Amino acid sequence: VTTILPKRGVRLTVIPPADLEGLERILKTEGATLFFSEQITNPLTRIIDTVKIAELCRQYKVICCIDTTFATPVNHKPIQHGADLVLHS
Repeated sequence: VTTILPKRGVRLTVIPPADLEGLERILKTEGATLFFSEQITNPLTRIIDTVKIAELCRQYKVICCIDTTFATPVNHKPIQHGADLVLHS
């Protein structure tokens, strides 16, 4: 992600996925178009607060996209918690 996307003209900022204060600081100062995270993160199995992240994204008009591949859609349904987009494989 940090190697390929900048070569394609995409500006990105990587933060720990559970860092809500860092996310809000970035949304306030740098702005964003999309927030993307896994739920549960792989390989460290960290859990993010989908509801709070979705609320922050909505407040700053940012698309919230959650990848539920590891959690599977059976165990976690981010749309029900405010996410705009959900991915899984």
